[in-house]
Amino acid sequence: MPSINPFVAPTSGDQPWVDQMRKTLKTQLSVLIDTPPLSIFSVPQILKDEKPEAYAPQKIGLGLKHHFRTELYSNMQQNKLTAVERVIKPYQIPDLEDRVAERIKNIIPVVSPCYDSFPEADADAFAWLFAIDGLLLLDQLRVYFEKGFAIDEKDLIMLENQIPMVVLKEIEKALSANGEHVEELWESKFRYFAESNSPFLLSKETMEFERVNHLLDYMYHSIVNNEVSRDVAFSKPGSIPVEKSAAAELLEAIIKAAGLIPGVKPFLGIIESIIKILYQTDKEKMIQEIRVPSVSELGDIARVKFALSTNEEGIRNISFANGTCCLPVITLNYDSEVILRNLMAYEKLMAKNSLMGGFGLELTEYVDFMCGIIDTANDVKVLRELKIIQGDLRDEEIVKLFNGIGRSLGNMSGQSMLRQTVAELNKVYDNVLSVRIKKEAAKQARAVAKALTFLVSISGTLVLAREALVQASGSKMTQLIINIVTKQMAGLFRL
Repeated sequence: MPSINPFVAPTSGDQPWVDQMRKTLKTQLSVLIDTPPLSIFSVPQILKDEKPEAYAPQKIGLGLKHHFRTELYSNMQQNKLTAVERVIKPYQIPDLEDRVAERIKNIIPVVSPCYDSFPEADADAFAWLFAIDGLLLLDQLRVYFEKGFAIDEKDLIMLENQIPMVVLKEIEKALSANGEHVEELWESKFRYFAESNSPFLLSKETMEFERVNHLLDYMYHSIVNNEVSRDVAFSKPGSIPVEKSAAAELLEAIIKAAGLIPGVKPFLGIIESIIKILYQTDKEKMIQEIRVPSVSELGDIARVKFALSTNEEGIRNISFANGTCCLPVITLNYDSEVILRNLMAYEKLMAKNSLMGGFGLELTEYVDFMCGIIDTANDVKVLRELKIIQGDLRDEEIVKLFNGIGRSLGNMSGQSMLRQTVAELNKVYDNVLSVRIKKEAAKQARAVAKALTFLVSISGTLVLAREALVQASGSKMTQLIINIVTKQMAGLFRL
């Protein structure tokens, strides 16, 4: 009998699917381990298009998504087996690799829910894949802990390259004589790796290691302190309902009425396109990003000062009071962009897909904020002199980093603390007399430009429509009506 894919919708009366579901559920219930949450995703193509190499491992392919990638497999498989040997050999236990694989095989039913897609294959193949890659990760974390380097640190932290913690715990149990102190052993290695590679300071509070999904998850929660203040609602740009002005509604009504006149429809698309551009509201634009003046603009124009947060505070502690904006330290080195991008991708996907909740967009909002306040190398220079920005990455490269990261498409369902700080900064900046004059002049210029563009478009389209009607009907009465309407519209716009 051919295998049944449990993730494909069945046809009516599909008994094999029912049998497969019953078997899968019974198998999961038989495993004496709680089923971990979905936490390993394929990165959306829209993110990969920005910078593909930031999400695809370059040297080490781990887990289901990259283990068998041709160029990685051919170059790394023997190195993986050598790493496995380094881990297993000191134990001097016969067939220890088989014991590891067998333990993993027994928990495959609770490993598959960790992935957004889990292909059909033999359980033995999965067990050996995870055994090899899990032991390699253990080897690399040990080497990094002892010597400070790995084959490729950024590959180990990529979202698609994660090994579920439930697998790593079974490996450690197989290697331990009695299975004690498993969490402590992994946590020390995770902690050292995360501290060494995180762009941010980590929380000093003890983490519930039982809740850790994988290495990237550990770093993420250490950064945001495993606390969320707001729920998240994701929206496509422009999908939030926006109230229309009376003028816009009137124009839409005119277009609908005009659509009933023969020969005019080909020209109405032009008007509709123009209206969409002219009446795009600020609310629609704000969905995609945090808008805030740059460091230089805030400092030179609004006299806002910047300072390093005290007490080694994190990204949730950005504040603005008494004319000073306090920011946490961020350390940016060669691999920092890859780490930032994968942390943000993980946060967004968990916020969108987690059934248990508990994920906000705090890190993504912070990066959006940095994208806003850093426009030039001078902005970076100011923050570097205050020790807010540290690391080896050059000022121009930091500008390129933040300008290159796409803004968030997630929309907080409430007002986060960071957005409140941004609102306060914008209020101070907008209250400067020169800024108010400049914005008012720009507003008037946009209004005039909209009116002129609309007038020219409507007039041109009506002329074309009139010619179409005259040619279609040849009626003098129709021509007279069109002339009257044209004159009335022209008079309206002169007002």
